Amino acid sequence: MTTIRWMLTSLAVTAGSAEAQVALPGPEGQRSVPVVPTGPDPVYPAAFYDAFQPQTALDMLERTPGFLLSEGSAVRGFGGAAGNVLIDGQRPTVKAGGITEVLRRIGARQVDRIVLLRGSEAAEAQGQTLVANVIRKADATGSGNAMLELARTEDGRISPTARISHSRRIGAWQASLELSGASERFVTDADYRTRGADGTLEEFRKEAIRAKAPEYGLTASASRPFAGGTLTLNLRLNHDEYTSQRKIAVSESDEAGAPAAERLIDYSESSSSAELGTDWTRPLGNDWSTKLVGLARIERASQDEDYRQGLFRSLSEQSLKPLELVARATVSREGGHALRPEFGMELAYNRLGSRLAYGEDADQSDGSGLVPVDLTNADTRVAEMRGEAFANANLRLARNLEAETGLAVEFSRIRVTGESNQSQSLSYLKPSGALVWSPGKSTQLRLGWRRTVDQLDFSDFAASVDQADGRPLGGNAGLRPARISRALLRLDHRWGSGGAIAVEAFHQRHQGMLGYILLPSGDQALGTVGNAVQWGVTAQGSLPLSAILPGARLTLDGTWRKTRLRDPITGRDRRIDDLAPRALTGEFRHDLPRLRTSWGVNYTVSERYDVYYVDEYLTARSGDEWGAYVETTALAGVKITLKASAIGGIDSTRLRRFHRPSRAGPLTGTDARTMRDGSSLALVLSRAI
Repeated sequence: MTTIRWMLTSLAVTAGSAEAQVALPGPEGQRSVPVVPTGPDPVYPAAFYDAFQPQTALDMLERTPGFLLSEGSAVRGFGGAAGNVLIDGQRPTVKAGGITEVLRRIGARQVDRIVLLRGSEAAEAQGQTLVANVIRKADATGSGNAMLELARTEDGRISPTARISHSRRIGAWQASLELSGASERFVTDADYRTRGADGTLEEFRKEAIRAKAPEYGLTASASRPFAGGTLTLNLRLNHDEYTSQRKIAVSESDEAGAPAAERLIDYSESSSSAELGTDWTRPLGNDWSTKLVGLARIERASQDEDYRQGLFRSLSEQSLKPLELVARATVSREGGHALRPEFGMELAYNRLGSRLAYGEDADQSDGSGLVPVDLTNADTRVAEMRGEAFANANLRLARNLEAETGLAVEFSRIRVTGESNQSQSLSYLKPSGALVWSPGKSTQLRLGWRRTVDQLDFSDFAASVDQADGRPLGGNAGLRPARISRALLRLDHRWGSGGAIAVEAFHQRHQGMLGYILLPSGDQALGTVGNAVQWGVTAQGSLPLSAILPGARLTLDGTWRKTRLRDPITGRDRRIDDLAPRALTGEFRHDLPRLRTSWGVNYTVSERYDVYYVDEYLTARSGDEWGAYVETTALAGVKITLKASAIGGIDSTRLRRFHRPSRAGPLTGTDARTMRDGSSLALVLSRAI
C-alpha cells in the first residue's frame, strides 16, 4: 500500500499540489472557497467552476475533473439504460439523450456543489463506476438560460441553433421548461475508385453531398411533495429531419474530362417522438426509501431514398413505429450502514412495426414503372414483454474495504409477426460482484465482475436497404441477444485543485455474438456468428499544468482494445464488427481569470472500424480532427464563445473488398473512397436570464 500511495503522490506532485483540501480564489470581493477533491466522495463546490464561466449544470459537469458524462444507452427498459448523473440524489426519469436536456435546464447559479460517487455509493445508476450527483441550492430562486449559436459551414451557409430555458417555483411545483431549435448543415466531398480483381481501374466517381438536419424540441419537468414523498414528471417532445442530395459524376478514369454518366441520390428521414416519465420517491424511515417509476415513449419515423442514373431508378420507402412502456419499483437503504441492500423489479413492453417498400426500374422509358423487390421480413411487427427482478447489497467489510454483490433474473418473450411468424421465450441470470478498496482518501481501487445481456435492436428483425452502397438486408425473426461477462480492475486517484486520473483494465467475453449471415431465403441479415472476446485499457485524466503555466490544464480520454472472433465464414480469427481498436480525445485549456477569458485546443485521433458482411470486408478510417475556441465573459452577463471545428477539414477513407460467393472465396474487386468533411466556424452567445 505504501508503494502505491508513494507512486500516486509522485504523479500528483508533477502536475500540481497534492493537498487534500485546496482554497480556490473566488471572484474579486469574495472569500476563498475550499475544494475537497479527495475522500470517498470528492466534492466540487460551485466556486470551483468559476474559472470555466459556466452557464448551466451541463457546463459544470463537462469541467469536472476525471468525469465523463454518459447519457446511458437507448436499450429497452429503464434500469439497463442508466446514465451516470443524479440530480439531488435521484436519477431523472428520462432515457438516452434526455439527461443533457435536464442539465441544461439547471442554471449554474442554482447548483450548490457536485459530488462524485465512486463505487458502492452509486446504487441509482447500475453498472456505473463513477456517478456525479448534482446538488442544487435549497433556496434557489427562479432562473433560466438563453443560447444562440451561428455556425458557418464551408459552403458559406449559416446554421443556427437556439435554446431558451427557465426554471421557477409555481405554487407547490418546482418546474422547468426548455424550447430548442437547430438547423445543421453538412458539406462533404468524396472520390471513389472501383477496381477489378487485378487492380485495374473500372470506374471513378466524384461525389458532392449537401445535407441539412433541422430539429425542434420541447422538454419540461415538474416536481412537488406528494403523499409523504416527492412526485416528478418529465416530458420530452421532439421532431428532427435529415435530408441530403448526392450528385455523383461517373467516369471510366480519374483524369479530367466530361463524366460518362451522372448519378443522383436523394435521401430523407424524419422522426417525431413523445416521452413521458414519472417517478415517486418516498422515505420509509431508518434510511429506507422506495421509488416507483413509469415511462412511456412513442415514435413515428420514416426513411426514403431515391436513386437515379440514366434510365435506371430504384426507390425505397420505410416506415417505423416504435412504442415502449416501462414500470419499475425499488426499495433501498442508504446512509452509513454496514449493509445497504436494494430490491426491485421492472416490467417493460416494447413494440416495433416496420414496413419497407423497395422497387427498381431498369428502363424508365418503357413506362412499366417500378418492379417490387422482395426482401425477407419487409413488413414486420416485433413485440416483447420483459420482466426483471433484482437484489443488490453493499457490505462494509472493513474501514476501507467494501463488497458489492448483485443478482438479477430476466424473463422475456419476443414475438415476430408478418412474413415470418415466430416467438421465443428467453431467461437469464445476471450476477455481479466487486471489491472496493480505498487505501487513502484520494485513491480507490475496484475489482469487479458483471454478467449482462445485450438488448436486440428491433430494427434488425426487419428488412432495410442502403441503395448508395447497393446493400439490401433482410430481417431475421430468430435473433437472440449476446451474453456478456466483463471483469475489470479500476484505479481512481485525485489530488490538489482539479487533478484526477482513472485507469481501467478490462476483459470481456461475448457469447452468441451477432454478425452478418446468409438466411435460408438467400438474403443477408444479422444473426449469431459465435463467441468473441475483447480486452484492453481505458484511461481518463485531468492534469493541472499550473507549475508550468498558471491556469492551464490538460484533459485526456483514451481507449485501447484488442478483439477476437472466430469467423464462421473463413474459419480464421478477426476483429469484432464496428469496434475501434483505439480512441483518444484531448483538450488543452488555459484560463485567464483577470481577463475573464479562456482559450483552448482539442483533438480527436483517427479511428478504424471493420465490418464483415457475408461477401464483403469493409474497413473505414475516420480522420484526425482539430478544434479550437476562445470564450469570454468580459461583457457583463453574456458569455461569448468563438469556436472552430474540424480545422482544415476531416479526411477519412473507406475500402470495400468484394468476394464471391462469400469472403471465403477469391477477391473479385475493390471500391476505395476518400472523403473530406468541411470545417465550420461558430459564434455562440449565452447568458443567464
